[in-house]
Amino acid sequence: MSDIEKRTDSIAQIRAVIDDWVGAMREKDAPRVLAHGTENCLVYSLAPPLKETAAGAEGLEQWFSTWKGSLGYRLQELEIAADGDVAFATALTHLSGEKLDGEKPALWFRQTLGLRHTEEGWKIAHQHESVPFYMDGSFKAAIDLDPRSEIDWQAASRPPMAGVIAYLNVRDANATAEFYSLAFGAKEVERRYAEDGKRLIHCHLTINGGALMLNDPFPEFGYAWKPQEGVVLHLVVDDADLWWKRAVAAGAEVTMPLEVAFWGDYYGQLRDPFGISWAIVAPVKKD
Repeated sequence: MSDIEKRTDSIAQIRAVIDDWVGAMREKDAPRVLAHGTENCLVYSLAPPLKETAAGAEGLEQWFSTWKGSLGYRLQELEIAADGDVAFATALTHLSGEKLDGEKPALWFRQTLGLRHTEEGWKIAHQHESVPFYMDGSFKAAIDLDPRSEIDWQAASRPPMAGVIAYLNVRDANATAEFYSLAFGAKEVERRYAEDGKRLIHCHLTINGGALMLNDPFPEFGYAWKPQEGVVLHLVVDDADLWWKRAVAAGAEVTMPLEVAFWGDYYGQLRDPFGISWAIVAPVKKD
């Protein structure tokens, strides 16, 4: 058998091992998962600590027990390279499912497997999982990325934005964006959906020349919905009557009539159907 044939045969064997390992993860079969690893398989997982050795099934069984039913666990863009008794496999992995408390996590992460050929066949000797984090100073894990997205997050064409931008967590970001289009003439710049295809992880609108961002609640990641309190979004416009009538016609509730305020501005407040307060402001026109 030539070297090329040997490598091809090894890759086929490794692919079969990984396929069965993934199947065991889906079925939450800890002994079967660990059977594909070496005795001292080194694991760099998403969870602390920085490194651990997969020595037994107890920890894996405990983690599996926090999920209802089977796991959603699949690999995408799997690539395998083998040479002699050593091989590496890389993939993007999607994990999803339902926790006992009802939360439904869904995320993509990067995975590398180091394999070694033993007397029992190919075994996983090293497992490395990671997610990127946002380089904006927040150090927030970028668990909202999707390999199917066409957005270039490193593109130089994404310029910095001036001013302070409101980012609203609303119950139904899709419906909110549609209402803002009718009530305030909002223009959509970008809309990105979560893995469920329903909730928005990001929606960028422009209203009156400024930016407004929206997203749906994601309680499974610690971002539950809370009522907005103590915040009013101000629209300073030339024609307050036009903006006011359009918003009211769309369904905004009047909470403070539009009139000349004691400080001299033409001013009124509205509440939209999603609980957000707005002020429409214009300078008083002098005769």
